[in-house]
Amino acid sequence: MSHRSFFISVTVSVLLFSFSARSQEPAPARGLDETETAAVRKKAIKLLESVAGELGSLHSAENRARIGSNVADLLWNHDEQRSRNIFTAVQEDIKAGFNDSDPDTSAHNHTLMVFGRLRGDILGRIAPHDPELALEFLRATRPPSDLELPYGMRDGEKSLELRLASQIAAKDPQLTLKLGRESLAKGFSAELWPVLSQLLKKDKEAALSFYKAIVDKLKSANLARDPQAIWLALRLARFFQPPEADEQVYRELIGILLESALANGCATASEYDSTYLCREIGSIFPKMEKYYSPRATGLRRWALEGQRGEGLRTAESQRVSEIIDEGTIEEILALAPKHPEMQDRIFWSAMSKAEYAGDISRARQIASDVPDERQRRSMLAHLEGDQEWSSMSDQKLAELQQLVTSFRRPVQRIEFLLQVVSRMRENDRKTALELLSQVDQIISSIKPGTEQLGGQMRLALMYCSWKSDRGFAIMESLIPRLNELVAAAATLDGFENNYFRDGEWTMTAAGRIGELLTGLAQNAGYFGWRDFDRSVTLANQFERPELRLMAQLKIAQGVLTNQRNPHISTIIR
Repeated sequence: MSHRSFFISVTVSVLLFSFSARSQEPAPARGLDETETAAVRKKAIKLLESVAGELGSLHSAENRARIGSNVADLLWNHDEQRSRNIFTAVQEDIKAGFNDSDPDTSAHNHTLMVFGRLRGDILGRIAPHDPELALEFLRATRPPSDLELPYGMRDGEKSLELRLASQIAAKDPQLTLKLGRESLAKGFSAELWPVLSQLLKKDKEAALSFYKAIVDKLKSANLARDPQAIWLALRLARFFQPPEADEQVYRELIGILLESALANGCATASEYDSTYLCREIGSIFPKMEKYYSPRATGLRRWALEGQRGEGLRTAESQRVSEIIDEGTIEEILALAPKHPEMQDRIFWSAMSKAEYAGDISRARQIASDVPDERQRRSMLAHLEGDQEWSSMSDQKLAELQQLVTSFRRPVQRIEFLLQVVSRMRENDRKTALELLSQVDQIISSIKPGTEQLGGQMRLALMYCSWKSDRGFAIMESLIPRLNELVAAAATLDGFENNYFRDGEWTMTAAGRIGELLTGLAQNAGYFGWRDFDRSVTLANQFERPELRLMAQLKIAQGVLTNQRNPHISTIIR
């Protein structure tokens, strides 16, 4: 392959594997030693305590709840009692949000939706610390029974309870089992499945107990008329089998499905009279034949049709996705022989996981073992492309510049150059800074607006990753502009976007300005690791107190959650 063809190939790879994926890779290693790290963390705690002390100055219940719950979460291990007190105050703020009395129906419903989402987020922050406190918060903040909820919130209470049950399984499996049983008593739900899955990981006895409770309730269900019940029953039959499941209970489950199929005429129905129920239950015909032959014989006709069913394909796809997201490289690779139709995705995912972990030799081995020649070549070319960009010769720099000029739009040039710099080795600092200077010039040529401002923020982050003061210098010049934009948004509030609630800026990423501020907030911790004191000084330049407190919170949060690498894609482009 010629150098020109190679660079074009890499460019295609860059465009296919978006900046968002690549921006999560580790920047060149420039960490702090243990003493320096401890000192920065100590500063972060002190900053959080300062933010906690100013929560009462905020007028917006939304901002108090959003900022306060984050502070309480982060301070828990340092000062548990103070965290509990903050969560108690946050609880009252959420209740106040549900008591909104705006006569504008649209605005009222939007407020309810915002507080509903915020309530779920806060629940997730409390649960890992104290499951009982999380349950208390959930029940204390239920919307009033006479409140007419927006459509999207009407079935949310049951989902929240089951989500909490899943979250606390590792810490309190008995409470998870209790919540699962209470929810099951009210009816079937797809969210019962993750509760069972999480229980199985932590407490097999509790999981088997819950499994039996579900099967017992299925005995009285009308599977033909209850989509949630048939979905759950089939998922149990496909993915929770002996030896994980109790043999007798599993046999009862298969019997329930068989009886439902027979009762709904699946044994006598023709192909043209097929129903969803017959096709889906037919997908597990081998199980019915194993336990209930010859009664199941009449359903054989549905076996092939059922295997093609949409429900089975969806279930398999979900299972593969779960393993890809949460599994080890070995678990991901084990999927390949079972799902030949999904091998492309499986091998790419395994290779990407190894590459992201920094194990390039393992990633290359995975690519080399791919049976399809075209896919194998593509994956190896991707890896070679990454390695080629990690260091620069004069020849490669010349060809890179030739390629940059081939991009028509400035934003494409910026994307490509930032990609290259993010992959370069630490000993190429001089070249990296020269390329960033080139990016700076391109950004300056863009018409002033959100695209230029977002590009400057992303550039500042990249400069910081190379230990250049230019990154902070850029941000110091941008904060006054952001203050001007926020002030302008206050004037325009309610015309194109609703930026404010109770006289304060909302943190919901509304509009282009909101997206910029949210992207900056999500990277504040990265600046904090580079220079904590200078980052706080920057945060203090925000004129609005709520923005200043949120910026301070995000700096401390990034440090305490070890946010060492920039997520540049979160800043609007």
